[in-house]
Amino acid sequence: MIIVSIYGGLGNQMFQYACAKALALRLGVELELDISLVCDRTESENFTFRNYELDAFNIIDQIANINVVRKYVPNIYNASDLSKKLFKIKRFLTRKTFYYEKTKFQFENRINLINDNSLIFGYFQTEKYFLSIREELLKIFTLKEVIVNENRLILNDINKNNSVSIHIRRGDYLKLSYQELDIQNYYSKAIEIIREKVKNAVFYIFSDDQLWVEENFKQFDIEKVVIKNNIGKKSFMDLFLMSQCKYNICANSTFSWWGAWLNTYPDKIVIAPKKWFKEGEFEKCTYDLIPVDWLQI
Repeated sequence: MIIVSIYGGLGNQMFQYACAKALALRLGVELELDISLVCDRTESENFTFRNYELDAFNIIDQIANINVVRKYVPNIYNASDLSKKLFKIKRFLTRKTFYYEKTKFQFENRINLINDNSLIFGYFQTEKYFLSIREELLKIFTLKEVIVNENRLILNDINKNNSVSIHIRRGDYLKLSYQELDIQNYYSKAIEIIREKVKNAVFYIFSDDQLWVEENFKQFDIEKVVIKNNIGKKSFMDLFLMSQCKYNICANSTFSWWGAWLNTYPDKIVIAPKKWFKEGEFEKCTYDLIPVDWLQI
């Protein structure tokens, strides 16, 4: 059995699941999901609480029993160094493995050494971990929920147009280490590239700051639709609608990364930011994050 720790927002959870699913299928073993970290509500400074969101999709893998998880690891967020050392001894005696991602945003070949009875922990943010099971994931990451009402109208519109998704993430990004994407140096260039390649493009704009979008996108002479109806627990619907667009302009966000990756239009064009982070620890280590056939600007 492979167990994967699920944490972070929806995009991160999808990366973790996809990597673990590919690993479990390669080994021919069951996969279980440890959701204890997204259920933990221990107060922590500068920490955004998340919920388990993968239940929006057609995932049949089981949730791991917490008692089984504790055979591999303590509560990772709150464990002392002594507790971690004792669990390391415990795993050695019980022949269990804890795989901890060492290098974020880059593929680690050592994952191919993992065997059965392992728990994996990390972000695993590159398709290199799961590209081999793309067709399987396209089936799994479909919605359980029937598309109705306003979303059905938007979807019909997307399907009949030369639809282009634009994702703009602000919110907590304004105080974190992510690069703020400039309206002129990124979005205007991306829009111009699409307009040069796509006739009669209609831009569907998805954001957690719709007032900012309304104000700042007035300058563009484009046909646009600002999606406003999917917030909170329904945000997964925005990711789905992005994936149904023929072309995608991503933010530096795993949310729109997955919207673009799940796009199956054969002639799709995906534009992503070359710089994902501000100056700092991860600024230059994201070269595995963006698929080779996407355009970076």
